[in-house]
Amino acid sequence: MASCFLLSGCIGGEEPPSLIDISVEMEGAPGVIHFVKDANNGSSVEQMQVTFDFTGTESSGGALTEFWLEPGDGTQRISTNAADSKTLSRDYVSFGTFQAYAGANDSGGNSASEEMMISFNGAFHLNQTSPTGVDEPADLHIDSMNMNSIHTPLKLEISSTITNVENTLVVPPPDDVEITWQLFDPSGELIATHTQVIGEGQSYTWTHNEENPMVGGWELIIGDAVDNENVNQETTALVSF
Repeated sequence: MASCFLLSGCIGGEEPPSLIDISVEMEGAPGVIHFVKDANNGSSVEQMQVTFDFTGTESSGGALTEFWLEPGDGTQRISTNAADSKTLSRDYVSFGTFQAYAGANDSGGNSASEEMMISFNGAFHLNQTSPTGVDEPADLHIDSMNMNSIHTPLKLEISSTITNVENTLVVPPPDDVEITWQLFDPSGELIATHTQVIGEGQSYTWTHNEENPMVGGWELIIGDAVDNENVNQETTALVSF
């Protein structure tokens, strides 16, 4: 009798399957969230909207009452009345790989959820382009991923183009420009550097890739060693997952 009781106790510990047959279609991910930087490290974010469609969800235990989402990026749970809408939308403003949960409840007290992986790369852009250029190119700060990301980045790709703006005035006279790129990791260690002399009216693109980059904020310092010689820059850094 004792062994039978223990055995039935083990079987009884298993949860019965939910009476809700959940089906969720996701649109908008994976994707890329773009951060447009200015010369003072201010940034604007082009957020990504992800839509979750519960149209295929059914329940044999009661009328569906609620559809809900735990976004996984540290923001609050959102929900909708199942009688009003079969979709939920969430705007993601940070990058990383997030473990989200989409679920449904019914009038019989039943609940079911589906685990969903949502991944966004982060792209950082710093553009300084004008007919006259700038005397000193700005540096690019590459922000860290969302702290709730369950994965770390696989790659950091940098492409930086500097153009020596053609001088149409007599003073100062046309001259070459010397540009130095320095890439620092989150610990402050110099990871890569390159110096290039760029002729009047010419452009040069420096590229660099890092596999499995350290988590945290990276800094790309761009220095101009020649005074009174203006440049344009178009710099992009892509953090991939």
